[in-house]
Amino acid sequence: MSKTNLLKFPVDPFAFLINQHRSELSHFITRKLGSTDISEDILQDAYLRLQHYPSLDNVDNPRAFVFRIVANLVIDYQRSAGNRMPHDSDEAVLHAIADTVSEPDEQCMALQRLDIINAALEELPYKCRQAFYLNRVEGYSHAEIAEQLQLSTSMVAKHLFRAMTHCRDRLKNR
Repeated sequence: MSKTNLLKFPVDPFAFLINQHRSELSHFITRKLGSTDISEDILQDAYLRLQHYPSLDNVDNPRAFVFRIVANLVIDYQRSAGNRMPHDSDEAVLHAIADTVSEPDEQCMALQRLDIINAALEELPYKCRQAFYLNRVEGYSHAEIAEQLQLSTSMVAKHLFRAMTHCRDRLKNR
């Protein structure tokens, strides 16, 4: 077959566009995602997405257009990768994870300490309890607690000191 006969076959403008910028696009994807394998998959997806457009005639800048499609696919991939669980489970990695389940006697002691702390907090005045809760459980700053409870920041500090001292003393006396 002669060279002139090959040129008579219609050229897919979308495939031509991607192939024309393939090295730049691959470099862009690899830089963003760190994998050449994923790069090829995303270029394939870009081609499939381009197939939904009737033509490139209305596109002012085809290079920018294909880069925008690829950038959107990269973002889609990053979002979906964050939602995936890893499929590979290495035995060493599994054994390296700390065992968070404590012995039954340790659990019982922790529950007893928690009961003592709850009882100690109940013995405190309302605003002192609230300041402690907002600081230690909710993570509020002294200024945020002062605003919420309509106290000065120094009073918040005094309430927190009182609550912590009271709980510590109750735990010592158990």
